[in-house]
This record gives sequence, structure tokens and C-alpha cells, in this order.
Amino acid sequence: MTTCAVLIFGSATWAGGNYSGGGVGTGTSTSTPHPVAENHMVLQISSTYDKIQMEDADHPLHGGSGPCFGAIEVSATKVAGHGMCLYTDTGGEVVILHWHANGRDSSGALTGNWEISSGTGKWDGATGGGQFATKTDPNSGMFVNQITSDITLP
Repeated sequence: MTTCAVLIFGSATWAGGNYSGGGVGTGTSTSTPHPVAENHMVLQISSTYDKIQMEDADHPLHGGSGPCFGAIEVSATKVAGHGMCLYTDTGGEVVILHWHANGRDSSGALTGNWEISSGTGKWDGATGGGQFATKTDPNSGMFVNQITSDITLP
């Protein structure tokens, strides 16, 4: 039904600086519904990103893979949840981010915000984040996550 929004981070040799832009992440997700009441549940989510393709292939978020996990409360009047993602970029550096779900858009995609928490290498001291809108095919578990980013690498 839904999936966590996460990003995968690519690598190369990066100079510090500001990076902005959009992209698309894809992968697979599983969610376990925990019913609370009619039209009210908590979804326990585990996702694996295969890759992210940024509009600009030189953007440091381009490429990479990793897991994301968390939980989302969904009712007729509320969508709220959060989780963490842990990614290893193509250069072997790690970044941790936090995501916060806060709604659905007109297409039914889960929407929210994300921010960088910590990391290694180029991600050590990085700041910033962005927004996401993710849709999952409930039959296959495949998802597509539209993301925006505005990050600063030290």
C-alpha cells in the first residue's frame, strides 16, 4: 500500500558544495498492517532501494542502494510516521537519513520530508534534505519515489 521514502546515495570524488535537484528512486517494499480500528492502522515498513536516478548525473545522490525502515499511522484523517534509512554509496561511504511522512497527494502517493542525519566520508558533516512522494504497487511491492533535494556537502 505504501512504502517509506528513502534515498540512495551515489558517489564519485566530491568537492564540498551545494546540490539541489529532483530524482526518482526505485526498489521493493513490504508493509505489515497492524489494525487499530476501522479505517485506522499502523503500517510497519521495510524497503530496499535498488537505485536513485537524479536529473543531474553529477548530483551526489545519483546511484547507490540500501535499506529503509519505519512505521506510519494511517486513518481517514491522519497520515503520520517516521523512520530511518542507511545507505552505502557506490564509493563505499555511508549516509543515514531520517524521513517523516505527513500526508498523501492527489495520486495517493505517500508524502513527507527527509533530512541527512550523519555519515562517513563526503557525508560526514553534510546537511540538508528534501521532500518525497512515493507510490507502491501492492501486488508486486515495487515502488517509485519522486524526490527533491537541497543538500550541502562540507
